Amino acid sequence: MERAVLLCVVLLLPCLPAERQRGNEEIDSMLSQLRHASASEIQSLRYCKISTPDLLATAQSTANRVLQGVCNPRELNERFAALQKQVVDQFTVLQSMVLSVEDQLRTQDKQMKKHHSKLRQAIGTMRGGVEGADDAGRGFDFFDDLDDQPGDAADDYSQREEGEVVSPRDTEIDRYNSTMHQEEGWRVFTYYWRVRDINYKMRNWGGRRSLRSESFYIFQNGYRMYMRIYPNQRGENVYIHVGLTEGDYDVNLDWPFKLKHRIHILDHGSPSEDIVSRVWDPTQLCSGWHWRRPESGDNYECVGLGFEQLLLRSRSYIHDDSIVIRLTVFLAQ
Repeated sequence: MERAVLLCVVLLLPCLPAERQRGNEEIDSMLSQLRHASASEIQSLRYCKISTPDLLATAQSTANRVLQGVCNPRELNERFAALQKQVVDQFTVLQSMVLSVEDQLRTQDKQMKKHHSKLRQAIGTMRGGVEGADDAGRGFDFFDDLDDQPGDAADDYSQREEGEVVSPRDTEIDRYNSTMHQEEGWRVFTYYWRVRDINYKMRNWGGRRSLRSESFYIFQNGYRMYMRIYPNQRGENVYIHVGLTEGDYDVNLDWPFKLKHRIHILDHGSPSEDIVSRVWDPTQLCSGWHWRRPESGDNYECVGLGFEQLLLRSRSYIHDDSIVIRLTVFLAQ
């Protein structure tokens, strides 16, 4: 190695006579430095000169491979577009799964309501909660909750139409409908609901088909209620329910609902003999679940009045092919 270096140095030195002595001195100095250098240092020097370019080449290759498509704007946009499509596809799948779960929950809720209705009906029958109509024409109370099939909205009226035959009870209806007043020592609210075409409904409607009244507040900023009639239950009976529905002021009211109430089927004859339910006390009938604050729409109906269609066709309960149902809510004594 020393000879090779010396030869290279000698060849590179100028050949002019005046500079020969100075060149010889420089050669002696370099040889002296080389003799004192260790073999490891020489090897390290050789390695650095050889490996550094290879290392740079390797790093450049790696960077090009890893960053391929990232440093190119076009390929970068394509990659982002592909990623966006993947995210959208995954979101669509998740959305479909959520909608499917919601549909299943709604179906299960309907099934639970149906089973709960049948269970309550069976319990009510076992406890003797259904009382038959007596000779005096009073209906029987019941606590079952039938399947809901609403009737046509056009049938739902609480006021008289033009041309209807005047009834002896019209003065009462006009005076007290949707009002608060004193009655039998109580401050009460009364609501009158006229159900038209009752003969057709009793003959032709299916047993599960019902008609719901309009919703109404029983006092200012108060509870909101409604009534429902099944005119052709089992082909021979009429059922009338009373229930609570969601109102705008529920957050400010006391729950569960505790106000007593009852219903009348008006007799338009003279003297009149209304079909009257007993007074229903929410603190004694059903459970607080039925009288809780409505979460969405109508609560399950718990109480109601039932009687035979033959009873409704007697006397003057049907007037001008209509019946009038009056709800009385006892507010305070």
